Amino acid sequence: MLAENVLGMAAPQAHPKRSGSVCNACFSTLRLPLTSTLTRQAAGIGASIERHSLRTSRGGRSAGTFFWPASLAVAVGVGRCWRGRARQHQQRAKPIVVRATPPGTPGAEAQIDEADVTIVGAGPAGTLLAYLMAERYGKSVCLIDRNAAKPWPNNYGVWQEEWDALEAKLQLGLLDCLDTQWKVTDCYFGGSWDIPVEECLRVDRPYARVDRTKLKKKLQSFRVRVIEESLDIEVVATNVYGGDSLRHDAEGSTVALSGNRYLRTKMVVDATGSESRITRRLPAAGEPPAPKPGFQIAYGFECLVDGSTHYKPEAMTLFDYRTDHLSFDPEWESRAERTPTFMYAMPLGSAPDGSGAQRIFFEETSLVARPGVSFEECKKRCFARLKHLGVNVRPGTITDEEFCYIPMGGPLPEPGQRVVAFGGAAAMVHPSTGYQLCRMMAAASEVAEALGSALGSADFTPDAAAAAAYSAIWSPANQAQRDFAVFGGEFLMTLDVAGLRGWFDGFFRLPEPLWAGFLAGWPTLPGNENHESWWARLTFGVQLLVRIPWEVALRLVGGIAQYTITYGIPLVRSVTPLLGEPPEYAWVAPTAVEEVGDPVAKREARAMIAAGHNEKAG
Repeated sequence: MLAENVLGMAAPQAHPKRSGSVCNACFSTLRLPLTSTLTRQAAGIGASIERHSLRTSRGGRSAGTFFWPASLAVAVGVGRCWRGRARQHQQRAKPIVVRATPPGTPGAEAQIDEADVTIVGAGPAGTLLAYLMAERYGKSVCLIDRNAAKPWPNNYGVWQEEWDALEAKLQLGLLDCLDTQWKVTDCYFGGSWDIPVEECLRVDRPYARVDRTKLKKKLQSFRVRVIEESLDIEVVATNVYGGDSLRHDAEGSTVALSGNRYLRTKMVVDATGSESRITRRLPAAGEPPAPKPGFQIAYGFECLVDGSTHYKPEAMTLFDYRTDHLSFDPEWESRAERTPTFMYAMPLGSAPDGSGAQRIFFEETSLVARPGVSFEECKKRCFARLKHLGVNVRPGTITDEEFCYIPMGGPLPEPGQRVVAFGGAAAMVHPSTGYQLCRMMAAASEVAEALGSALGSADFTPDAAAAAAYSAIWSPANQAQRDFAVFGGEFLMTLDVAGLRGWFDGFFRLPEPLWAGFLAGWPTLPGNENHESWWARLTFGVQLLVRIPWEVALRLVGGIAQYTITYGIPLVRSVTPLLGEPPEYAWVAPTAVEEVGDPVAKREARAMIAAGHNEKAG
């Protein structure tokens, strides 16, 4: 799950369960000489924390299969009405010193450096794309992030099968970048629908924690130049930015750095996270408004536990949605039922001191809500749960404390932008789960190929290159799959704790390729073929419907209708062939002036006018 650091605190850490990008950068790098005199001292575009979080469930109680077709019929009708309304070198270039008069520095000497690609934000997304562009496409790359030299602060957790698929695709040695692995994953959904409180649903699917230090080192390239500073870039209209921080022209872009330095680049990539100030996120022309983002909020930490850890040491606990730990306070328990949170636990092995204590990572998480659940509430629920479960956290051993903030959903990047958004900035966070790391990595090679091919073309056009990169991320098929997941996130926000227990209990009782594919949600990741077409998504929905409690199924039917009334055709379009496809990020070459209108008539008129003038002159 992708969070960007939009808190005013030191890099809130994304935690093992999510994926994301944090603002940091390369190790063996060439650095440009820096002068810290930037009068526009930026707010720190590099501070991105891309994170991915997972959440899912299992089992089922019964629900009638007629609900899905009925709700779909209603949604199709509403969708049609809505649609009717909508239509009314990798060698460092020698710096060039030229005489210039930049704004605010009359007569000063400006230093201009050059790069094929400039990437802003050095978390996993920016660092991986920089590596691919430099190492595999031989392009000169500049990576800008004020926190480039700092460690990535987030923990990242991944399904082992997805990580294996990424290694097979990228061939980067990613299997060396895992530190803890579990062969099974546990979930607790007891307390509703006749599920016993102590019942554990075990999923026989391995899970792993990424070693973020090893991953960062693996993705760094000495061919990538790093600038450790902030940029004061804020988009105010399509391809228009406040001040002189970023300007585009026909050949590329110019980025203003500190100390009267400028970077001339062919392409700019925004990898600064979900709440980027560089990329505009707005629906395409004619598309309905998208729901506002929801927020995944989590408080977590690593610690030593003396005695029982409650959770099985051989398993990664993905969900514990039980609320009996708050039964001593009925008002608090009622609040937790209305705004659910769950425990996420990663056993990390024995303490190095030989005391017999266990290292474990705990995190209390609100899956998605709008507005988000407070961090303080998550923290209090976390410690109340551990106390109730008899988990004795050794005093003074809490480390790696995390405050995770992950925007989920919202609109896609506005078409026509010259800056290429990637990772969280491109809305790549899974709208229902918060996962992002593996999704971003799965898309990186296609984006790098699109940019590499465009930059190598004799007729290179920056706008066409940007459109090609966006098309690699958000093809119509990928957009339709995301639309389905956006509805999922919106629906989950309407459920109380009993609804979520029933929903996830049914979810994890689906065949593994179905639920695993939904969690992955990106081409080339395992199981995604079960969600890539409208028919596959519809089939998935029907199979889930018959596994969840009928009360939850009824709410789903109503949710489909309400969502379609509010947000138009995207959901219906994602599960039927009736309403076409989402729009492409296609680039259309501007029409030459002489070709506008009826060029034949205009040429005839000009010829007749000229002939008339000649007759008078004669």
